[in-house]
Amino acid sequence: MIPHYAMSGGTLSALACDEILMDPHAVLGPVDPQIQKGEGTPAAASSVLATAKEKGKEAEDETLIFADVAEKAVSQMK
Repeated sequence: MIPHYAMSGGTLSALACDEILMDPHAVLGPVDPQIQKGEGTPAAASSVLATAKEKGKEAEDETLIFADVAEKAVSQMK
């Protein structure tokens, strides 16, 4: 039962169910994959990709690797 809204992980959980019950005004939000490096704070995969694109060849190798993981996360959600 979704009384108000389900976002990202909540949307994925709802889509895994056989039946979704929702209040007439409830919404399912977009899926926004998050990635985390080590014990750091999770970041939106789309933000990691935008940062890597902005930095281009000036980006550190670690940033480019992190961007590769982010790209795979976005692809898996699609």
